[in-house]
Amino acid sequence: MTMLNRRHVLMAGAAGLVATAWRISPASAADDVLYAAAKKEGALNLYWGSYEQKTIEDIRDAFKAKYPGIEVNLLRQASQTVYTRLRLEIQNDAVQCDSLGTTNLLHYQELKKINAIQAFEPSNAGMLPAAFRTLDPDNTYHVGAISLTTINQSSKVTEPPKSWQALLDAPWAGKITTGSPAYSGDVASWVVAIRKKYGDDYLKAFAKQKPKVGQSNVDTVTDILSGERTVGSGAPFSYSLAQKVAGNPIDVTIPEDDAILNLGLTAVPTKAPHPNAGKLFTDFLYSVEVSQILSRNFWPTLRTDVPWAEGRTLESVKWYRNPVDNLAAEVAEGIAKWKEYIV
Repeated sequence: MTMLNRRHVLMAGAAGLVATAWRISPASAADDVLYAAAKKEGALNLYWGSYEQKTIEDIRDAFKAKYPGIEVNLLRQASQTVYTRLRLEIQNDAVQCDSLGTTNLLHYQELKKINAIQAFEPSNAGMLPAAFRTLDPDNTYHVGAISLTTINQSSKVTEPPKSWQALLDAPWAGKITTGSPAYSGDVASWVVAIRKKYGDDYLKAFAKQKPKVGQSNVDTVTDILSGERTVGSGAPFSYSLAQKVAGNPIDVTIPEDDAILNLGLTAVPTKAPHPNAGKLFTDFLYSVEVSQILSRNFWPTLRTDVPWAEGRTLESVKWYRNPVDNLAAEVAEGIAKWKEYIV
C-alpha cells in the first residue's frame, strides 16, 4: 500500500446533518439476528486502547442504551497492554476478550497470522472515508478510530513550538513530556514518521531535551495539567482539545511539518466468549450515534456524513500517515532506537 496523505481522502459533505444534539434510538435492531444472538450471550468484554477513558465510556454507555440486555465490561489501557493481555489469554487458551481496539496495525497482522481473529464484514463500513474502508481484504480487522498526533502545551505557553523540529530548541529542554512507542501505537507511529522525516539525529537531539517518558500519549495531558511539564510531544490531538474545552489550561498546536495520522483498529478474537456481541459492537462503531459522540469529544468521526467538531475535516488538517509497507520492521527498529537514545 502506498503512503496516504490528506489529499487522498475525500470527505462527503453533509450540510443537513448536525452533530450537536443526538439521541440513542431504542434498539431498532430488536429483531436483528446479530442482536438477538448477542443478547443470548448476555455480555461484551472490551479491551480498548484506541480512545481515552471518557470517549470509550461514552461509546460503551451508548451501546448499552441501544442494546439492552448485554452487560458491557470495559478494560481501557494502553494499546500494548491490552494486546499483551489478549496474547496471554490466547497462549493459555482462555480468551476473555470479545473486541480488541488498539492503535498498532502490527497487532492485527500478528493475530491474523495465527488465526486468532475472525472474519466479519460490518454493516455501514461504506460510510468510512474511502481510503480506510478495506484495510484487510479478508475482513479480519477494521478501522476503530482515526487519531491525530500533534503537540500540546500549557495555556501559559505564549509561543509554543510550531513544528517537531522546534521541540529541539533550547527553551524546551527539561519541559517536554511524551509517551512511549513501546506502549502506545500512536507514539510508535510518531517515532516512525519522525525517523523518516529527520532520521536518528532527531531522536539523539530529542534525548538531550530530557523528556519525561510515560506510557500512553494521554500521559502528556496529565503531566501538563499537573504542571509537571509544559509541552507534550507525540500528543493526543482530540483528548487535548476536549480538556481545553472543559476549561483546563491546555492547548494544541498542529505542527507545520505535519500532524501524524494513525488508525486505531479493531477485531473480534476467534475464540471470543461472546463473538456476536463483539461483532455487534463493531457494527455500532459505524453508527451515526458513535460518530456524534466522537465529534463531541473532538475525535475525527468514522462516518463521512457526520462533521468533525469545529468544522475540521481530513482535508483541512495537514497530516502524514506512514506507509504500511515494511511497517513492522520500522516500528521494531524505531522502538529499539528509542530505547537506545531516549531511555
